[in-house]
Order: sequence, then structure tokens, then C-alpha cells
Amino acid sequence: MEIIENENLCIIAPLCGNINDYESSRIIKQILNDNRSVALDLSYVHDCTIDFIESLKTICLKKKIGIFNIPSDLFVLFNVMNIDKIANIFVSQIDFEENARQIINRRFKIIQT
Repeated sequence: MEIIENENLCIIAPLCGNINDYESSRIIKQILNDNRSVALDLSYVHDCTIDFIESLKTICLKKKIGIFNIPSDLFVLFNVMNIDKIANIFVSQIDFEENARQIINRRFKIIQT
């Protein structure tokens, strides 16, 4: 796990391809111990367990975090699990640092009258 820190931000980048229970607990512990703005860089991650997603949902209710560089497979999963409603999802690190251009899934529906 790589951690990039400055005065206001902390970016956590898991370096493993699969986030299992052990990696999930390490990431969550790091997020909880930091009182700055925290983001996850998922550029190296290809797969994750349901425990990671459930832990992420729980931690997002306590602390607002950002997530960026999400692979397409995980992005679909995050949208289905409504992670986009409780965490800030960005395309890149620059968007997170500027807190701009957040990805939001609106789920519009056509209503027939």
C-alpha cells in the first residue's frame, strides 16, 4: 500500500490487484486514523471482495472519502452498490485535489403519463 501525504490530503493507493479482507482492514484502519481529506487510488486494483465494499460503505457513513482511477469492472459494481451516493467518485487525482468534476450517477427514468 502506497500512501501519499501532504498538509491537507492523504491518498491511499493499494498496490495489490485484489483487495481481500486483510487489505481491506489495513485500508480502513488508515482512513480512520487520518483526519485530513482521504482518497483511494484504485488504479492497480482489478478485483475486490464484498467485504471491502461493505467496509467502504460503513466508513463512508462516518467520513467522506474520495475514490478515483476506478477500473471499469469496479466502477459498474460501485454504481450497482450505490457507492456513488455516499462517496465522492472522481476520474483522476487532479479532480480530487481540486474537488471538481465529480462523477454522479443520476439514474434518470422515463415516466409515461
